[in-house]
Amino acid sequence: MGARLREGIFTVLSKLRHAGRRSASAVSAFALVVAGLVGATGIATVTAAPARASTATTAADLAYVVDSEHGFDRGQVHVIDVATGTVANSVPVPIKPVFVVASPDKRTAYVLTAGSAQMFDGEVAVIDAATSRVTHVIGVCSDYTTDEALSPDGSRLWVECGDGEISVVDTGTDQEIKTFNVGARWPSGITFSPDGSTVYTMAWLPSPPPLSGLLVIDSASYTVTATIGYDDLDREMVLSRDGATALIPQSHYDLGTHITTHWLNVIDTAKRAITATIPMPEGGSGGVLDPTGTAAYYCADNGIAVVDMASLTVTRTLNIPCGSLSFGPDPNTLYSMAGPIYVIDVAAGKVTGSITDSSWVAVRGPAAFVRAPVIPTVAAISPAKGAEAGGGTVVVTGGPFLGAGGTTGVSFGGVPAASYTVDSDSQITAVVPPQTARTVDVTVTNDNGTSATGQADQYTYAAIPTFASMTPNSGVSSGGTSVVITGTHLSTTTAVYFGGTAASSFTIDSDTQVTAVTRAQTNGTVDVTVTNTSGTSTAVPADKFTFFSPVPIVTSVSPPSGPTTGGTTVTITGERFTGTFRVDIGGVAVPYTLDSASQITAVTPPGQAGPVDVTVTTDVGTSATGTADYFTYTTSP
Repeated sequence: MGARLREGIFTVLSKLRHAGRRSASAVSAFALVVAGLVGATGIATVTAAPARASTATTAADLAYVVDSEHGFDRGQVHVIDVATGTVANSVPVPIKPVFVVASPDKRTAYVLTAGSAQMFDGEVAVIDAATSRVTHVIGVCSDYTTDEALSPDGSRLWVECGDGEISVVDTGTDQEIKTFNVGARWPSGITFSPDGSTVYTMAWLPSPPPLSGLLVIDSASYTVTATIGYDDLDREMVLSRDGATALIPQSHYDLGTHITTHWLNVIDTAKRAITATIPMPEGGSGGVLDPTGTAAYYCADNGIAVVDMASLTVTRTLNIPCGSLSFGPDPNTLYSMAGPIYVIDVAAGKVTGSITDSSWVAVRGPAAFVRAPVIPTVAAISPAKGAEAGGGTVVVTGGPFLGAGGTTGVSFGGVPAASYTVDSDSQITAVVPPQTARTVDVTVTNDNGTSATGQADQYTYAAIPTFASMTPNSGVSSGGTSVVITGTHLSTTTAVYFGGTAASSFTIDSDTQVTAVTRAQTNGTVDVTVTNTSGTSTAVPADKFTFFSPVPIVTSVSPPSGPTTGGTTVTITGERFTGTFRVDIGGVAVPYTLDSASQITAVTPPGQAGPVDVTVTTDVGTSATGTADYFTYTTSP
């Protein structure tokens, strides 16, 4: 086949391939935090739970999928929450995105674009994962971009271009430090060896045949040290975990029999030669190594072929639609980009869920995964209002509040809570600090950052009455006691309560004093609260008021004297005799008649000469003694 024809065919197929499948071994993720961008698209359709969600975590597993819309001047990167299987966000990209890779610490993303429609120069958009913002753009290539990969230590980003050029970017300075040509067209499928010393890439080889080959590049000197040729167009490569073996799909169409055969070339990287082949079912693209390094997964026409890396044989075929393949955070979960994203349990060999969205146009390439930091959110505050003096407790709901890097602080408008307790991953109980009357945002901080503010987190410090003192702090249960209350914010008082009973009346004396009159209540101690237009005072020890029933009083005894032999009928006058159950004269209980609440008739018992007290006992208590209650025994005539 002529060189010009071969190059033309390769150009077309490379562009098709570029828009389609790509080796997941060269793809990592970028951490694109979705703050401020959620809601750009609808929620994905999910059929079954695709992953296990943590109940206490400050990091989220996200999948990033490139959506290259038609044309060079638009596209999107879709962000998928792995735990829920929903599209959390879709981020517009002004120039067609091609691939994304992330630094090993997952804090910086490098988004490779295809270049503009007018100029095919490529660009790398550098995204700060903490803010989800493009900090700057690095220009790379002078032709259509084909691939990118980061060195294992993340210090170098290699970008491949269609004209055989490779741009090397120092990720510490984000400057292009080297550009060199590999001497072959359309290099792609770039892969670093585990130690980063060697770079492998497939390319279209110049005449004479073979048609394509694997280039071995020394990463320090930027020189091609070997070429391993094979007579087929370049395809995806899988490199074993130890870097000793590479697998590259190949196929051959027989013009005479019209039969296409498929196999994997097994390359010994030390010998730099093809040492064996593995027969494959139809197809053989989209290769990805599982996280354990024990098996490689390839798309075949009838599903997904599983290649055992030890025996180098196809051990099974999963009858599952296959597109670009990639493993997620769970090493047993494989994702297949085949229209919708199929979520596959590789141990069971079956689809457990699917993810799709109506906004997707041309989702390409394998998904890339990252464990992105999660900043807590505050969903509600209860109660949402309190006194300036603080001291009350509020329940903060939202989350996540537990896990590694869990809650490190709670503040009210920048003032730390007096104290707080993390009750669960979704609830905190905090003690309100004192502040002047105003509305503030309640925020929760973890190691990743501080919750965004909004209406749901607002707490109002109101000019609610506060209690300072009360005089007197007790009164009769029959009511009518005038009580002077001192405190703050009393000028707008609308009610005074003794327990749950409103005062019979109250007078606003000043902003710091109210005088209230008690109603009749049962005996006991209650909190006195003052309510104004902002709220009700918080209970404090100083607001305790005790209701009591008064004891009886004896004001006179008539006649005031009688013989020691007893038998004198006396009239006892006084107050509060209702409930009387005992009358004593000189300490001796005597028969009596309760004439009224103020009079009792009784008969004296025998006694010794001299004065004695007459007492009345009711269900409240016994009358106090004094000269007014004396009865004097005299010597009999």
